[in-house]
Amino acid sequence: MKRRTFLMTGGTMLLALNSAGQSETSPGANPFVLSSEGCGRATGYAEANKIVTWDGKTHVAYLDSPPEGFRVRIRTLDHKTNTWSPPYTVDEAFDNHGGPALAIDSQGYLHMAYYPHHHPMRIKKSLRPNDASAWSAAEEVGERVTYPTLVIDNEDTLYLTCRQNRSEPWRVNLYTKKAGDTWSDPRPILSAEETGYAHFMDALAWSPDKKYLHLVTRIHDGTPPRSHTVGYMRSADQGATWTRHDGTPIALPATAATIEVIEQVREGAGAGLRAAGLSILPDGRPVALYSSQDVVPNDAWIAMPDGDGGWEKRSLRPALPEPYTDWNLFTPGGITVSKNGTVFVALTLIPPGKKPEHSGWGTPGCEVIGFTSTDGGQNFTGKLLSKIDPAVPHWLPNVERNTGHNAVPDMPGVIYTAGVPGEGTDDLLSNEVHWVRF
Repeated sequence: MKRRTFLMTGGTMLLALNSAGQSETSPGANPFVLSSEGCGRATGYAEANKIVTWDGKTHVAYLDSPPEGFRVRIRTLDHKTNTWSPPYTVDEAFDNHGGPALAIDSQGYLHMAYYPHHHPMRIKKSLRPNDASAWSAAEEVGERVTYPTLVIDNEDTLYLTCRQNRSEPWRVNLYTKKAGDTWSDPRPILSAEETGYAHFMDALAWSPDKKYLHLVTRIHDGTPPRSHTVGYMRSADQGATWTRHDGTPIALPATAATIEVIEQVREGAGAGLRAAGLSILPDGRPVALYSSQDVVPNDAWIAMPDGDGGWEKRSLRPALPEPYTDWNLFTPGGITVSKNGTVFVALTLIPPGKKPEHSGWGTPGCEVIGFTSTDGGQNFTGKLLSKIDPAVPHWLPNVERNTGHNAVPDMPGVIYTAGVPGEGTDDLLSNEVHWVRF
């Protein structure tokens, strides 16, 4: 593996804040540095929730790349003392695609899926409730899988989705594990229509009453020009069957032709699309986040069912604050709804005139932007979440989402990567991992 050092201006001062027991920065102020050993995807990918708040603590997981290789790490913020724990190493990862997905059950035990890039998924459980310092031995799930999403239901059943490329076309499988039981066989729920490379960006979320398991995905498949579909479906029987929002059944595995379409670009006609996340409003309506990919100016939208069989879509560009009104919005990013009903969105902000499919992927000039809505997503206000530095890319924001039992705070936390993506999946880098609140 190749190692490259990436230093930030003023990094010495920031690193001095990174020891155990130091206070986090105040909300909206300069970010707190969780790590200075982050890899090129330290806080990626958007599918995986990496922040969990429960009973006075917030646990934050990320992917480092110290000289010995890729390491999954986690730190804990104690709300009472306003201090961070030291970093705990959970396990190794295969490469920079092996970052963690984090959830917590009704008893406070943390669960983490991580490790692979076309290998079996590893799953661990914390040895003590609400304590990230020690973990069980790893279980392995699946074959040739990547990109975990992990949620938990009222009975503490785990739901894991991940992409599989063991067969053609590529697909997304759902695995479940009841408390005290073993993992189920894979259940294919999404599939590409064509052979070859496919990417899904699927995200899961429970309705407030845990009656419905919702899913939003971007289906990106086929040889160039590839199709791009942002689609939705939900399940009322723990993932056994899936339907559109109106209850119309969807045959499994769902494809770009059968899923409920939110937005679609077929056969390369026009701009590509990227999904960024899913959350649920207090009234049970799903709200999805996605962006265009390769046009200027770039845009991002939230979408929710309109009650007439379609989807109401709202651009976030009007909420860009001065002096960023002509900048581009791009995913990766995320959306969440706090326990008081406030909607939060985190996205990547790209300087004007740069093509997002290149400039948005960890190049200098990227910043992290946050949007907040107190009226159910009807209106938003925006503010910069990263400390602007034209020489350092700030990207891959990940915001805490409800995965079953964690309560998203009134001012949720965001982590993001401060540094370059590297030239390949095995580059060992010295990026920083930043934490900030909305």
